[in-house]
Amino acid sequence: MKKILITAAVIFGTTAVFAQKNQVQSAYNYSKAFDRNGKCSELQNGLEAINSAIEDETTKTWAKTWMYRGNLYYSVLLPTTDKNCKDLYKEALDEATDSYLKALVLNFEDPELKKLDLNKEDGSDVMKFFSALQNKSKVDDESYTGLILGMRMPGLAGEYANKGVENFQAKDYKKAQENFGKSMMLNQLAGKMDTVMMFNTALASEYAEDYEAAKQLYNALIQLKYNVEGNGPSLYQSLSRIHKKEGDKEKSLSVLQAGRKAYPNNQALIFEEIDYFLQADKAEDALTSLNTAIDLEPSNAFLYYVRGTVQEKLENKDAAILDYKKSLELDPKQHDAAYNLGAYYFNKGVDKINEANDLPLSQSKKFETMKAEAKKDFESAIPYVEMANKAKPEDSDTATMLIKLYTQVGEYEKAKELKAKYQ
Repeated sequence: MKKILITAAVIFGTTAVFAQKNQVQSAYNYSKAFDRNGKCSELQNGLEAINSAIEDETTKTWAKTWMYRGNLYYSVLLPTTDKNCKDLYKEALDEATDSYLKALVLNFEDPELKKLDLNKEDGSDVMKFFSALQNKSKVDDESYTGLILGMRMPGLAGEYANKGVENFQAKDYKKAQENFGKSMMLNQLAGKMDTVMMFNTALASEYAEDYEAAKQLYNALIQLKYNVEGNGPSLYQSLSRIHKKEGDKEKSLSVLQAGRKAYPNNQALIFEEIDYFLQADKAEDALTSLNTAIDLEPSNAFLYYVRGTVQEKLENKDAAILDYKKSLELDPKQHDAAYNLGAYYFNKGVDKINEANDLPLSQSKKFETMKAEAKKDFESAIPYVEMANKAKPEDSDTATMLIKLYTQVGEYEKAKELKAKYQ
C-alpha cells in the first residue's frame, strides 16, 4: 500500500509540473495570437496563464516564464493596444520591467548569478551583471539577453521618462524622481548613458529634497561636462543652493567659483555669486563680480542699481550716484534706484538742517547759508523721488518722503494734495 501511495504522489507531482509547463506554453501561444489579431482577450488569457506559472516552485525559476510574462505586459503598453485593455492593466509598465529583469538573471546557468537583484539601490548587482556579460557567462538562451537589452529596455525607459515628466508637471517630485531614475537605470542596462535623464533625475531629487541623491547626480554630471541645451551652468547653481540650504556656505561658494571657472561669462552664475557676497556682507567681492556682470551686460539697469548700493556700503558716494543715475537713464521706472538717489539728497539736506540748528545764535549768517544749501539738496532730491513715486505709486514710504520734500521747499499745495491721496 505504501508503495502505491508513493507512486501516486510521483505521478501527481509530475502531472502538476506538466500542467505548469503547459501554462507557460499557453502564455506564449496567447502572446503570439495577440501579435496577430490584437484582441484583448488573448492578452487576458495569456496573463492569466503566466501569472499562474510564476506561482509554481519549478516554472517560476525559468527565464522563459518571466520572458513571456514581460512580453505580455509589454504588449499592453503598445500604442496600438486598445485603451480599454490598457485600463485593465495599469501596472503593466512595472510588471513588464520586473519580469524582464528577472528573465535576464534567471537566464544565467551559474546559480550565483541567478540570485542577482538588478533593482538593488546601490547598483552593485548591476555591475556584477555587466561583468558576467563581459566574461561571457553561459546563458540558457542568448536571444533573451539581446532582445531585452536591445529592444525592450529602451522602450520601457521611454515610458518611465514620460511618466516622470507627467509627475514633475503635477509637482509630484518624489514620484518623478523614481520614474526618471528607473528610466536612467534601464537605459544604462541597455548600454546607454542617458545624461538628459540623469539631469532630470537630479532636478526631481532636488525638488523632492532628497539632497544626497541630487548632489551625487549633479557631481556626476559635472564630471561628465554635461551642457545639453546650455544647462551646464545650472548644475553648479543647483549644487551650490543645496550646500547653502544644508548650511555649508563655504562649500556653496566653492561650487559657484568652480562654475565661474568652467563658464566665466555665464550671467546666472555671476548673479548667484553676487547674491552670495551681498548676503555674506562681502562688499568688495560683490563689487568685483558686479563689474564683471556689467561688462557682459552694460545695458542692464538693475545691475547698476545693485552696484550703486554696494558703492554706498563702501562709502564710495560719488560712484554710487553715478550708478543710480545710469540705472535711471537705462530704465526710468527703476524705482529703487530713483528712491535711493532721492534719499541720498534728502538725507544730505537733513544733515545740513540739523547742523544749522546746532549753531549758536551768533552764527546767523552761516545758519542761513546752510539752510539755503539744504533747500538745494531737497530740490535736487524731488525729481528722483517723484520718479520713484510714479514707478511705484502704492509705496507709502516714497510718498511720505515726497511730502516732506515738498514741505521743506515750500510747495505746500503739492504736499497737501499728495497727502490727501494716502489718508
